[in-house]
Amino acid sequence: MLSKLELVRKYWDHFDQANFKAAATLMHEHAVVWEPNSREVFRSRDAFIKMHEANPQPWRIEEIDILSEIKEGIIVTVVKAYSDTAPDSYFITSFFTFAGERIIEILEYWSKNGEVPTWRAGLNYAEKY
Repeated sequence: MLSKLELVRKYWDHFDQANFKAAATLMHEHAVVWEPNSREVFRSRDAFIKMHEANPQPWRIEEIDILSEIKEGIIVTVVKAYSDTAPDSYFITSFFTFAGERIIEILEYWSKNGEVPTWRAGLNYAEKY
């Protein structure tokens, strides 16, 4: 039996390899995935997995931080999604909730890595890294 932390790491490993069918085995069949940035909700594991299978852009996943349970039953992760064939990359902050030994709900916030907004580029309050 995998711990919740191990299950989430395995989930991201499967996504890194674009092995969505294997990732699906870690999710409850009635899992719900919320993506507030695009105002979408996937009401089933199958819908969420089919969306990723249909994506022509092969994403790689780099683990940035996986926090232990922030409160009972919720694991928070931060990963970087990038592609070897496209310039865009994203940080994804995800909140995983479980039913037994499966992921039942994911809340994902995608943040595009990009340039400093024009309005604050010349303010010099921060340094670019």
